[in-house]
Amino acid sequence: MVAIVMNPTSGSGGSRSLLASISSLLSGRGMDVRVFATQSSGDERRQAELALAAGATDVVCVGGDGTLSEVVGVLAGKDATLYIVPSGTGNDFARAFGLPREPVAALAAQLDGTPARIDLGTINGRPFLNVSGSGFDVEVLRMTEELKSVYPGETAYRKAVLAVVGRYQAMEAELSIDGGPFRRRRVTIAEFANGQYIGGGMRVAPFAREDDGLLDVVTVVPVWHGLIPLLLPLFILGVHVRLPLAQSVRAHEAVLRCKGMTVNIDGRLEQMDEARYGIWPGALRMMRPANKR
Repeated sequence: MVAIVMNPTSGSGGSRSLLASISSLLSGRGMDVRVFATQSSGDERRQAELALAAGATDVVCVGGDGTLSEVVGVLAGKDATLYIVPSGTGNDFARAFGLPREPVAALAAQLDGTPARIDLGTINGRPFLNVSGSGFDVEVLRMTEELKSVYPGETAYRKAVLAVVGRYQAMEAELSIDGGPFRRRRVTIAEFANGQYIGGGMRVAPFAREDDGLLDVVTVVPVWHGLIPLLLPLFILGVHVRLPLAQSVRAHEAVLRCKGMTVNIDGRLEQMDEARYGIWPGALRMMRPANKR
């Protein structure tokens, strides 16, 4: 049985239309389809658990990175295969995974793909799929939430970046990589990446791979506010890691400490004093699209 986890009543009819298209595609391939409708934000985890309990062998997750992260937390280490239908604000992991931007085309690409085992990052023992970290991106996410009701999709992220640029203050944190000594640093961002993108297409970790058994740890030193608009295009393209202001290293584990810091976990914000990062190799079953090497 194929379980579709989504909120079919959100939006102005768009979700219902998308559900019909997804169901038609799956049924047309001889699959038994059942919808597990979420009742509210955060209900994705419960619905994914219900789907597995009902015998689902495949789970189709419809939504953005936050929705996806909730479902991944249930499927981690299980035998069910995850399919992504990207329909959120940023869809950053779907982009890194090589999926088409159009939701139904993205599902079709996976149905025609090949089986793959995907790594998951962990933060304080909990899995995440894409990127976690703290700094400038946290403030951008906060502002994005305020702007989403006015601007669609990636435009909200871009507007948020411009709004935050002039007022952001660098964070002072301690960082240890692979059991090494803690080093105190002032950073604009500190990211721990399984995927490559954050913020609707900003390529924060251009060398990250979702199946290499490693996290990419990317830090950027404080820069003068006036330079940020000039550097932002380089950040979007992923060129920043080639500049002296950034450092990118691969690691099996890392620890970030900062009293009362707010951490981004696949688009969700949580407050903590210490974030212990690790990697869970091959924890998730997916179907790699044919165009993704």
